[in-house]
Amino acid sequence: MHKGALSACARPGHRVAAAAATGLGGSLCANGPDVVKVRLFAEPGRYPGFLSAATEIAQKEGFVRGLLVRGVSASAPRGAAIAIGEVTTYDQTKTTLRRHWPGIESAARDGRREPFSLHVVTSLITGVVATTVAAPFDTLKSCVMADDGTRFPRGFLDALLSIVRSEGPASLFRGWWPAYCRLGPHAILTFPLLEQVRKALGLQYL
Repeated sequence: MHKGALSACARPGHRVAAAAATGLGGSLCANGPDVVKVRLFAEPGRYPGFLSAATEIAQKEGFVRGLLVRGVSASAPRGAAIAIGEVTTYDQTKTTLRRHWPGIESAARDGRREPFSLHVVTSLITGVVATTVAAPFDTLKSCVMADDGTRFPRGFLDALLSIVRSEGPASLFRGWWPAYCRLGPHAILTFPLLEQVRKALGLQYL
């Protein structure tokens, strides 16, 4: 591949666009199971299991309206926000920390170029940013998906206005710590592992 093409692929704008598309696409594909998961958590005694919950929701609220698009106005932006937050934060944080990281010179001399500890700390920070960016969408998504369309008929917008008016803007970040306990380990596993796989394949670090 031409050097110009390689540099273009590495541009931040391209990475952001790729992350957004990946996050949106993944959220759209997973929306139905996500709705069922939220309902099972909201009313654990109502449904015997996953299939029965999915069947009842589809019958009463419609397969498309009740499962495929219920809360997608919040889940799709959430997926994009997490992906963009992780990619851009990881890139920028690692670039900044690398200039001052202890032992970076010795790592470069023995061919590793970047210490594993740098990847781990960068991932921890990435998890904080991704959790914070996604928190409002997480709250709104759960509210809309738990509703059958009666409380929030316009979905995302009604949930946003209702929560902000009744509980204040800070309530959008409710459940931040549990969310970080999920996204934090995810980032710590994903990015350092990806860095090591790239190294094993003879590719440059991210």
